Order: sequence, then C-alpha cells, then structure tokens
Amino acid sequence: MNKKLVKKVLNQIPKNRKVVVYLVNLLKISRESAYRRIRGDIPFTVEELITLAVDLDFSIDALYDQEKQNHAFYDLTRNENNSNNFFVVMLKKYNELLEKINSAKKVESIMAFSSFPPTFYTVFPHLFKFTYYKWLYQESEIFRNNPYSEVILPNEATLYQKKIQENMLRGSNMILILDMNIFLNLIKEIQYFYQRKLMTDEEMLSLKEDVIYMVEQYERMSQTGNLGTNKIQLYLSSFCISSNTVCFNYDGNTEPLFWIFTLNPVIIQNAKFASMQIKWLNSLRRQSALITQSNEILQAEFFFRQREYIDKYLSIDNVN
Repeated sequence: MNKKLVKKVLNQIPKNRKVVVYLVNLLKISRESAYRRIRGDIPFTVEELITLAVDLDFSIDALYDQEKQNHAFYDLTRNENNSNNFFVVMLKKYNELLEKINSAKKVESIMAFSSFPPTFYTVFPHLFKFTYYKWLYQESEIFRNNPYSEVILPNEATLYQKKIQENMLRGSNMILILDMNIFLNLIKEIQYFYQRKLMTDEEMLSLKEDVIYMVEQYERMSQTGNLGTNKIQLYLSSFCISSNTVCFNYDGNTEPLFWIFTLNPVIIQNAKFASMQIKWLNSLRRQSALITQSNEILQAEFFFRQREYIDKYLSIDNVN
C-alpha cells in the first residue's frame, strides 16, 4: 500500500516541482523525514495521506484493491464556521465542481431529486434567497421569529449565484428523475413561513411568482427536451425519492454525490460505490415515467396539478 502511495504521489506532483521541497512545505516535515517517506522507510500518516489526496486531487480509494475493501473515503465540507460563511463555502464548491466538469469533452449525468438543490434556484432570485433564509433558520443562526425581510444575501453568495448560472452544465446530456411531490414540498415550505407571519403578503407573492416561473420552465423542458444547450430527459418517479442523488460521468470519470440534508452533498470517489449508485438510479429510472416529448396526458396532468397546488397553498385568501 505504501509503495502504491509513493508512486501515486510522485506521479501527481507537477514536473516543475521538487518532490522533497513540496513534501516539506505541504506536510510541515523535515527534509530527512521527506526522504524517508519517498524511500519507503516509514509510511505516510493518515493525516498526511488525506492532505496529499486533497492537494494533488487523487482518490485514496483508487489505491486500494476494491474487491477486498468495504470502506470508502468521502469528501464532506464540515460546518466549522457560522452558517452564513458555510453557505458561501458550499456555493464555491458547487461552482468549482461545475467548472471542472464543464472542462470535460463529454458530460453525462443522471439525477434523482425529492427537493431541488440550491444550484437549481440560482436563476430564481426570490427562491434563492429563500433557500438561504431556510438554511439559517434550520441552523438556528437566526432567532426563530426573525422575519424574512431582515435577511440579506451575503455579497459573496450573490457573486457565486451569478457564476453558477454561467457554469450550469453546458452541452451535457442530463437524465432528471423527479419525485411527484417535489414542487409541493417547496410550496409547503413557503407556506409554513408565511403562516408563521415571518414574511409579508408581498414577499410570499414574489416567491409564488418564482415558483410559477419554475414550473413553466420545467414544462417547456418536458415539451422540448432542451434547457439551453443541454439535452434533458425528464422522468416522474413512481416511488417516493428518499434523498437527492447525482452521478456525473465525464471523460471516463464517475463522480457520485448524495445529500444528507438540503445544502451539503457528500462526494465519494469510490468505483464500487459509484457503480452501486448508478445501478440504483437506473433502477429508479426504469420505474419512472418519461414525460419529455412523450406521455403527453401524464405530462399535462402533472403540471396542471402543480398549478393547483400553487393556487391552493400560495394564495393569500386560502392560506389565511
């Protein structure tokens, strides 16, 4: 294992960098300790291994014999700062991931959602702010009775909102599987805060307009099969989707993400795990109904029902 690691590190370090100097500066060790690790006299510690994997962008799992290991390493950004900063950090990570994937020659993705991740709200300004407000509320960083009007998006969040809009997967083939209640879940979240008198009539109606616009966007997507330069296959799941899952395939790489909660995805670079996720997503796809340029009756019924939900739960007279 240590021989594999040393070989991997030596191959990943840029040719214009001196190996010993690189290890001394990154790992904060002496030159002698660096030489001993290169020779294999002593192994890298777990902390050093993780530091190298992150800095050199390689998967620790790839060093293991996957047939004999039942463990996987994962990338999870920890909430060590306040929620305000963490929201910005997560947007930054989303943007970096999109930039990396967009540089690939061929990109395919399959996604299953019970709720839309923050990146899907970047083109809807009121819903994007609502995502931030809900995050602060759930993290208890704001008082339970703080009104929606008092929350202001950080400047950095607005900056990454624009960048993510520009970097949303371009020229990719996307398979998108939606929970039947995905819009209803969002609508009821808005209704909850409105009923608690934490947002005004005007604020709730602004969010309602964004939801209407979002439903219209997905309806057009189902009719045309296009979203900008992306080719979309939109499915409605026959079953409840328990959590959000995404698998990206680009230039021979497979990168699965899944969500513990709304904001923070877990990224696992493990071939066996990726295979399991893709198998599950394809199984879910077979048990779902394609509504892109097909199943016109189901397609029309679904979007008609979403408008009924909007009128029922986001109308001032009905909510009160």
